[in-house]
Amino acid sequence: MSTIHAVYENGVFRPTVPVDLPERCEVAIIVTTSQTPGPAVSEKRTALQRLADVVKLYPPIEDLPSDSAAQLDHYLYGMPKKP
Repeated sequence: MSTIHAVYENGVFRPTVPVDLPERCEVAIIVTTSQTPGPAVSEKRTALQRLADVVKLYPPIEDLPSDSAAQLDHYLYGMPKKP
């Protein structure tokens, strides 16, 4: 007997590493979770609420340099500023 670790997504168990089994081989699965279950349906946040959390990770617009569009390569890649 061997253990195959998998992730359950969209109704399908997807192994986390390659497995040595023939195609369409039937297997028996004993489920033990390695993570705590996600929040209950009533506690799930909407996509907009999650997006708002991501936006909070970035500085406010007023903290950005005023020449950020013209000097994009400088701020993204560290190239010298254009004259």
